[in-house]
Amino acid sequence: MTQVCEAAQLCARRMSAEEFCLLARREAGSIYRPRSEVLRMLTVGQAWGVCGLRGAPETALLALPLSADLGLAAALRELLGPRQWGGGWILTPPVGQRSEALTPLLEGVLAWAARRSRGGELWAVLECTPDAEELMNLYLEQGLALRAIRPLNSLAPCYLFAPAPAAARPDPVWVPLADRSRLALLLNQGWAALESRLTPQGPALGLSRV
Repeated sequence: MTQVCEAAQLCARRMSAEEFCLLARREAGSIYRPRSEVLRMLTVGQAWGVCGLRGAPETALLALPLSADLGLAAALRELLGPRQWGGGWILTPPVGQRSEALTPLLEGVLAWAARRSRGGELWAVLECTPDAEELMNLYLEQGLALRAIRPLNSLAPCYLFAPAPAAARPDPVWVPLADRSRLALLLNQGWAALESRLTPQGPALGLSRV
């Protein structure tokens, strides 16, 4: 893929390990620590990113096989329980700048992973940080639904997204994002957050039973 599409629109492309590490080394998130684990991720997964108009890496993420012998993948498999993993994939949190480049990046990698999964599991992970709260709406707009808020192994608590169901849903129940305990309870009971909005009290998520 080219770095820049027609009409000066940014698009996702595969990145080298060096390009990804250049961005990941600036991250404080536990998913990208220690460095040895990041190098293992790059060995079995695919690094995708978007470059700025000058060609420098701007933002990136990893697509990892759900069956991989990695801490993140193993923790998610344990959470989901026994099943056939098939060609399932995991999208790791973005690294680098939080800019308009994230939209084509997420859109492009989701489409690529959906084709590769051949009907298998598809998940996206964000660590529960203020940055993740700002990204929440972007993930929902890309057809993902928040399905769980759980720690993954020794990692910090994470937001876990999966493709939203296509079936029609009733009016959602709105829960403030800050009410983490109520959100976790409803998600554990089979609800999913499918949309978000800004309220005077802060961001809120619209949950429906799926």
